[in-house]
This record gives sequence, structure tokens and C-alpha cells, in this order.
Amino acid sequence: MRYRTIKTEILVIGAGGAGLRAAIEAKKSGLEIILLGKEVLGCAHTGMAMGGMNAAMVLPATPGFHAKITLEGGYFINNYKLVNIFTEEIPARIHDLENYGVIFDRVDSGEFYTWAGPKQKYPLNICVGDYTGREMMQGLVDQARKIGIKYSDEFFISRLLKKDNCIIGAIGINLKTSDFVVFQTKAIILATGGAGRMYEVTTNAASNTGDGYAMALDVGAELIDMEMVQFHPTGMAYPPSSRGVLVTEKTRSHGGILRNQKGERFMSKYYPIEMEVAKRDEVSRSIFQEVAAGLGTKNHAVYLHVNHWSKEKILEIIPDVYEQYINVGVDISKEPMEVYPSMHHIMGGIKINQWAQSNIQGLYACCEVASGIHGANRLGGNSIAEGQVFGRRAGMDATKYVKKIKYSTLSRENIQKEIARINQYVKNTKGIPPQEIEDQLKKVMWNKVGIFRDEKRLKEAKIIVSKLLREAKNMRARTNIRQRNRDLQDCLEVNNMLQTAQVVIEAALLRKESRGAHSRTDFPEMKDEWEKNIMVKKEGEKIVTKAIPVVK
Repeated sequence: MRYRTIKTEILVIGAGGAGLRAAIEAKKSGLEIILLGKEVLGCAHTGMAMGGMNAAMVLPATPGFHAKITLEGGYFINNYKLVNIFTEEIPARIHDLENYGVIFDRVDSGEFYTWAGPKQKYPLNICVGDYTGREMMQGLVDQARKIGIKYSDEFFISRLLKKDNCIIGAIGINLKTSDFVVFQTKAIILATGGAGRMYEVTTNAASNTGDGYAMALDVGAELIDMEMVQFHPTGMAYPPSSRGVLVTEKTRSHGGILRNQKGERFMSKYYPIEMEVAKRDEVSRSIFQEVAAGLGTKNHAVYLHVNHWSKEKILEIIPDVYEQYINVGVDISKEPMEVYPSMHHIMGGIKINQWAQSNIQGLYACCEVASGIHGANRLGGNSIAEGQVFGRRAGMDATKYVKKIKYSTLSRENIQKEIARINQYVKNTKGIPPQEIEDQLKKVMWNKVGIFRDEKRLKEAKIIVSKLLREAKNMRARTNIRQRNRDLQDCLEVNNMLQTAQVVIEAALLRKESRGAHSRTDFPEMKDEWEKNIMVKKEGEKIVTKAIPVVK
């Protein structure tokens, strides 16, 4: 039951683009800041972002236009206030990144090179090749090191602590040593990313296990739009070791062509005007239907062609995609790629206001763990951009908040209770390994809570996930070593994924219409009366859902 206590005024959990930006902003105040990540610094999921980020940097694109297409793309259940803040402020955040050393692509005139993704009448997307996330992370990491932000990598926070609806601390383990650490803090900024690992096929990093959603629920935070799970239309389909790896939207937006096994350009059947640059949810459903109709390849996929481009164009526009396929023996300058939708992004998350505050005092959230910007469907290029705007805002407001309050005394009883819960996974000699529960969860989410849904399968999924939650209490780590214990980490992450899956299913059952990423075959039409957000919260052990008005 031993543990170490560390005191810090602001704790930032998650060291991707949003977490780094929050920490950088908070550090300006001179307060004590600690940044934690499950990965080695610089290796967060943000680095996997490819195509670019949206910002109205070059006319005729304007912040107003950016806001308009974001709301349209989100089927009008976005938080309008957050969208307007985002689109107005992101140009300044691009200049911040340049000051941190990020060199965006530019044209001969010196202006930013911009390209138009789906719904973009005017080009908004600025980029660094097709590895924008990687370059952005490098700039942010360099800036964080330059200004001396304290960072602990390979760290897992398992529970937040609150008193009288205020955040007062957090408990976790050092993954390298399995030692327990308690943080006494005045404010916590969650930037923990999504939960892609709960699906069988995903573009997400292995670290995206829904940690932030689960921790926030446990302290009473409200979540919205959790039914809105985005499937990127083009993930690698073959070989199995590469299944789900992202093939950037930049490919289709620059003239990539989708064909079925017969060679037909099938998007003409579904969206004859937009074709390959229809919205992500629309292209994903189209590919799903083609394969379901028996028109897919032997690898359960469709073809994405860029072999009508010159090799020089391929290496200029999508060098990383070229490398991905070369590594598995496919030269995309000569033959097509095989692609299929891959779980990509959760549009929902912790309900926040314009300063990234949740309904729990001192608890902030930014980027994918938060909600409001994307509504029912996220436009490509809006995610890593969003994190820069609201990461900064979270850092700014948290510093103002913590200057007004004192530290609260931590409950030793609550700390010991959490330590005992974690230790039980190691002590269990009987029980199910976490990997078995995770495998079952992946299958049920992929098959029953996927691109198309209906009440029967959602209710089946609910029963299965409830059963897995009960079984998860008896998970066992197969080793009791007091150093790095991967099984123990899996136990903690699987529990978070199950809680996240539970709220996705509950929200999906309540929304009896089809809107954006939420497609109900039993309710195929979009209905005006459902232009609302689904709010989810925890009351005791019970999950409560409610439809609430959109913030305009």
C-alpha cells in the first residue's frame, strides 16, 4: 500500500498535441506544471496525423467559411460557440507552431500551400507533406523542452480525486516500475485522446483506450455525442499486420479514385456529384455497401487508385502513404491500394465550455477527449487544429483558476481503496486475462456498434458489454512482477475501454434517427426533433442518458 505523493498546481494528463499546447501555455504563468504521458515524449497518437490541419490562412477562405462547413459537416449538433472560437483563433495558433519550429508547406509566392478536403469549396488545409502530425509534435516537444516543462513518460493515471465537486488530485502508477504515485493538485487538464483500441480495426495508436472518458465519468463529468464514432473511409486492408493503418484523405482530395472489384467507380452510385470527396461518413457507408454486396476484393476491400499519377506527384503529395505500401510489397505508382473503413475518431467526449472547463471545478478537457466542435461528423483537418486552440485555452484558464484556491487534503482512505483495486489484478490467481476480454470487446463493437446499427444489435452489444464489465472485476495479470507489468496496464486499460463502450452503446440506443456517423438501419432518416446532443453521465453505478439542446 506504499505510495509517493507529488504536489503540483496543474497536472496535464496526455502528452499529444493538445496536452503539450496546454502545458506550454500554463507554464507561462510561472506555476508548477507536470505533464504526464503513457508514451515516451513525442510518441503520442497526434504524431500519426497525416493530411494536415484546417485554418483560414489564405483567401478566399475565411474563419466564417470554416465555421460554416464545420457546422454543416457536423449535421448542426456542434456547439456553435465553440466552433466560432475555434475557427477564429486557429490562424494565430498556426503562427505559434511556426514559432516553435514547424515548417509548413508553402508555394513559390510564400503563401501557405493549401488543399481542399471534403466540403471545402475553398482550400483550408495546410500541411507538412502527409506527415503533419509528426512535424507538429516535434515543434511542440522542442518548445516544451526549451521552457523547462516537467514531463514524466510511461505513466498511467487510473483515477481522479475530487471533493465537493472540485478536483483535488489523481492516482496512478509508474509503468516502468509499477510504483504507485498520488498527485495533489488544484487543476487537471485531460488531453488523453480517444478510444480506438476498443474496435477490431482502427487507425488509432495502441494507447488510445478511453482513459479520459472513464476517469471523467467516475467523478461525475457529463459527456455528450458519444454515439458519434467516425470510421475513416480509407484504412489499409491488407496484409493483416497493417489492417486499419490510415491512408490520408489527402489521397482522395488530390484525385485518388475508388473502384470496386469490377473496376467500377462506384461512388457515382451513391454521391454522383461529390464522388470520392463526399464526407467521411458518406464514403465509409458507400465502401461498406459495395463490399457487403459482393463487389469487394478477396481481402474484403475496395481499390484506391493513384497509379494514374506520376511517381513524382505521389512522392510529393503522399510520401508516407507510398512508404506504407512499399513496406508491404505494393508499389502504388503501379498498382492500386486495397482500403476499407477503419475506426478513426470519437466526435463526442467531455462536455466543455469556451474555456475547456467541464462541469467539475478544476477539471478541463481538450481535443478528442472533449466534445462540441465536430457534432455528428468531423471534417478532416479539424482535430489536431482543435487541440491547439482549446489546449491553449485550457492552459490559460487553469492558471487563473488555481491562483484563487488552496490545495485540499487528500483522503488516505480513497487512495488506499484505489491501490487495493489495482493490486487485486496482480493478486488474482484465478480469473480471465485482460486480453481475452479485450478481444471480445473489439468484436462486439466492430460487428454491432459499427458503421451501420440497429436496436437489436445495439441491445445485444449492451448485454455483452455488461457481462464483460462483470467479468473484468476478476481480471488477472499473469505476472506479479514489481517492474514493468504489461498485463497490469492491460487490466486498467480494458476496464476503461469497457466503460467507454458502455456509454457509446447507451447514447446510440437513445438516438432514434440517422445523422452523420450514427447510421440506424431501423431509423434511416434524419429528423429535426433529434437536432440535439445526447448527454451521458454516471449516477452511482447507473448510466443516465438525456437529450439536451444544442448550444447556439
